[in-house]
Amino acid sequence: MSTSIMPMSAEANQELCTIIAANLKTLIKDNGITQRELADQIGIAQATLSDYCSGKRVPQATFFVELRKRFGIDINSFLTSTAYTPSNVRQVAEGSVNSQLRAVYDKYCGTYYTFHLDTSKFKGRDNLSARMSLLYGVLHIYRDPSSFAGLQYNCVAVLGIHKREEADRLVEAFRSAPSPDVIPAEVGEKLANKAYYGDFEISQEHAFINLRHAGTDRALVILHRIENNKPAYIGGIATINSISKGRERMPVVQFFGLSRSRLQLSAEEIQHTLLLNHPAIIVEEEVDELLRLLRTLYIGNDDARTTLSHEQKRAVLRSTLERIIRKYIERNVFRYAKISEADDDFWYHVIKSSSKET
Repeated sequence: MSTSIMPMSAEANQELCTIIAANLKTLIKDNGITQRELADQIGIAQATLSDYCSGKRVPQATFFVELRKRFGIDINSFLTSTAYTPSNVRQVAEGSVNSQLRAVYDKYCGTYYTFHLDTSKFKGRDNLSARMSLLYGVLHIYRDPSSFAGLQYNCVAVLGIHKREEADRLVEAFRSAPSPDVIPAEVGEKLANKAYYGDFEISQEHAFINLRHAGTDRALVILHRIENNKPAYIGGIATINSISKGRERMPVVQFFGLSRSRLQLSAEEIQHTLLLNHPAIIVEEEVDELLRLLRTLYIGNDDARTTLSHEQKRAVLRSTLERIIRKYIERNVFRYAKISEADDDFWYHVIKSSSKET
């Protein structure tokens, strides 16, 4: 009695294509590579891989074998479920991890100073000086030596330090530790109220630092992933989304600076550097308006010059100035923290120029 294999239905074939396409996109993103780079590694044409990623056709069996060799995927889960996650990749044996990607991750490993602003005050009530509002911190990124995966990178941070000298001592302690894996335990023992733990990941364009603090706070730090030929990443400017401290614990987003070196800048200079959204104000029309008003009130032959009292004239000027100032505040008020490449490049040069002074 002969047997035959039933051909796959069009619906089943499309479902398979969709699952594979989604998982390929996840794999590419997690490994921080492009479609072209993956195609080159597997040994197929980029156009062919593009068809796979767009769900146009099912790859040949040899394609999945190569993926397993290079990225340690579980072929069964890769073909049957979009629940496939980057954790599948992290269960790879050390020798099969993409060495090029590991080299990129390793550029970020090390200890950094961090800088952000105190958010414990109510909105509109922050009248602290720069020295009082600037908070320091220390962040350490390291490859987890206990993981079987070559791409498991963790981090530990101590945030909310008020004195720069305390941050200096902590940086020195982190850098003199016998191994990275002892730092989290020491931080948890001595600085639990300020300790954050998490992981570090990179995508094709960004770096992500996911931090957690004793069940009460989560912080997501997003950096530009800067491609360069330098042996190490020296620092950058990021956004951080976390929970503000103080009487009311509210979500807050602000700018967050990192630097491997100690910045030879005052608290005022660091704070000013963190405030990227400086308003761009052009006041030509407003100057003309004020000049016309002054002529009317004090110089011209208009009735206002003679009929209005000094206090009335003062009230007119005050209301005009308040209206102009309010207009510009409303136009330029902090609505979001967005970092351009120019902002990140500016922070990079702040670090470089400050380091030269040490």
